Amino acid sequence: MKTDHIVALIGRVREQANNLIVAELEKRGHGGMAPSHGAILQALFTRGPMHMSALAEAIGKQKNTVTTLVGKLEQAGYVTKSPSQEDSRVTLVSLSGKALAAKADFDAISQTLLEAVWGDMPHAEREALVAGLERVLRNISLKNIF
Repeated sequence: MKTDHIVALIGRVREQANNLIVAELEKRGHGGMAPSHGAILQALFTRGPMHMSALAEAIGKQKNTVTTLVGKLEQAGYVTKSPSQEDSRVTLVSLSGKALAAKADFDAISQTLLEAVWGDMPHAEREALVAGLERVLRNISLKNIF
């Protein structure tokens, strides 16, 4: 089997996954949201309100990128921003009532995505694929250290 197209293949998988996510969001009345918003919402659902810098670290994105994404989520009514009680220079991001009410939709979209990704692939093959991709990520991350 030819293996030199792995990066292109990963890109195509991501593109198809994102297309499915966007379609499911629109179908459930959350049009205008992007797949990149999901990591922020998931971090907030899991950890509760977070400072902007902690949120950036939690999802592995630059703070300026997170600031832009959070701004769009705030405009859409899914999060609120407020000054931290401890330090007014620090922004605290919290889920809004709209986001909390939409959690069942977001969970269903995640389940739909996983079902589409895995199909009828046996569990052992799933584990092997994930382990291989984690190794690929470690390998390429080592090359990006300057």
